[in-house]
Amino acid sequence: MGVEEDRVIYYLPIEPLDERYTEQWYRWFPAEFQRQGLAYQVIDGEPLVDEVQVGTFLDVNSTLHYKAEQLKRVARLFHGKQVKDGDVFLVADVEFWGIESIRYLAVLNKVNVRMVGFVHAGSYTVEDFMEPCAPFASHYECAWGAVFDVLCVGSDYHKKALVTKRGVLESKIQVTGNPYDLSEVKALVGPLGTSRARVIHTNRPDPEKRPGLTLDLFERLHLAHPTWELMVTTSRKTWGRGALRERALALQDRGVVVVREAISKAEYLGLLAGSRVMTGNTIEENFGYCVLEAMALDTIPVIPDLGSHPELVDGDSRCLFRCMEMQQALIGRAMKHPFPVAGYAEKYRGSLSNIVDLCKG
Repeated sequence: MGVEEDRVIYYLPIEPLDERYTEQWYRWFPAEFQRQGLAYQVIDGEPLVDEVQVGTFLDVNSTLHYKAEQLKRVARLFHGKQVKDGDVFLVADVEFWGIESIRYLAVLNKVNVRMVGFVHAGSYTVEDFMEPCAPFASHYECAWGAVFDVLCVGSDYHKKALVTKRGVLESKIQVTGNPYDLSEVKALVGPLGTSRARVIHTNRPDPEKRPGLTLDLFERLHLAHPTWELMVTTSRKTWGRGALRERALALQDRGVVVVREAISKAEYLGLLAGSRVMTGNTIEENFGYCVLEAMALDTIPVIPDLGSHPELVDGDSRCLFRCMEMQQALIGRAMKHPFPVAGYAEKYRGSLSNIVDLCKG
C-alpha cells in the first residue's frame, strides 16, 4: 500500500461544549472522515468543566488541561512508533499552547507529517480574551506559520490580519470558511414560518460583543415599535453577569425585552428561525457564526459594517450599519420589507469538506 492508503488523520478537537459550536465540530469532522472513507483517530483530552467560567470563547483553565492531555496522548503515539510518514495532524484550534511539540516530535523521530490547523482568533483580535497576553503570545502566534503546513481561516479579513499582524506567509493560509452543516441546522428547526415579528440578539453577552449597546437599541426600538418582540438569548445559565443582567431583567419586567437563558441548541435555532431580524454590536469579527446561522434560516442579519461581516453578506448594504441610527433604520426596513438571505449561507456549505481535503495535501 502507498502513503495515500496508509495515511491516518489524527484529529485534535476542541473540547465539546454545548454552549459553543465546538460540540458540533466534535461530531462533524469524524463524520466527514467516514464519509470520505479516510482512516482517522480522535485525540481526546480531559476537560475540567462543561461551561465557560474563566474566559469567553473557552474556559481557560479547562482548555489548557484538555489540550495538555491531548499532547500527552500524541507523545505516546510517537513513542509507540504509531505515527508514520504521510500522517496528518488536524488541529481544531491552533491557539494551543505546546502544539509546536508535534513538529518537534516529528522532526526528532524522523517522521514526515502534515499539520493543518484552524485559526479562530488570537491576541491580535480586538478585546479577545487573549489580548492581554499579546506581549508574549504574539511571539508564539508568529510561529504558527512555521509549525503548520496549512492554516485555515473563516474569512479574507482574518487572513489579512494574520499576514499583517503576525507575519504569517500568505501562501500558508487558506480561506475555507468555518465548518458548518446547513442541513443539520434546518433539520433541527423544521419548516420555517412566515410571520416573524421578532428582532433577536444572539451574540455571546461578553464585553467585546457590546451587549449593552444592543439593550440601548432595543429600548429605542420598543418606543418606536411596541408590538415587536425584542429578544436576547444565551445557552449559558445567565444572560451576562452583574449590572448587565440586572439591566436586561429590569427591561424584561418593563416589557421591553424577552430574556431567554440556558436554552438548548435546538431551542436557540427555533427562536432564531422565528425571528425576522438578527442584530448585534460586536466590535470585531473574524467569522460570525451567529450571522451564518441566521442566514441559513433566512433571518436577516443587521450587523456592523466591519471585520468579516461584509464578506458574509456579500456586501449587501441592507444588512450593514455604521451607527445606531442606521442600525435602527435598517431593522425597520427589513421588518417591513423582508428580503431573502439564505443564499448568502450557501457558499459555506462545503467548508467542512474543504478543510478535510487540505489534510490530504
